[in-house]
Amino acid sequence: MTTLTIEIPDREMAEFSKIIKKKGGHIIADSTDDLSKSEHISLTQSLKEAELIQAGKLKPLRFDDLWDE
Repeated sequence: MTTLTIEIPDREMAEFSKIIKKKGGHIIADSTDDLSKSEHISLTQSLKEAELIQAGKLKPLRFDDLWDE
């Protein structure tokens, strides 16, 4: 799957959501979720890391390592 970050006019959100869901996609987050700038950056970085892990270009963290941070 490919992840996109896009900006669209608010009035088009419902139509784009229908198209995305019809094509088998899903909305991870949208501006109505009230994400802060730092949360948006963190989400974007996390998605990039997940893609790198899936592609075998980044080693995943062990569960124990997550608790050390």
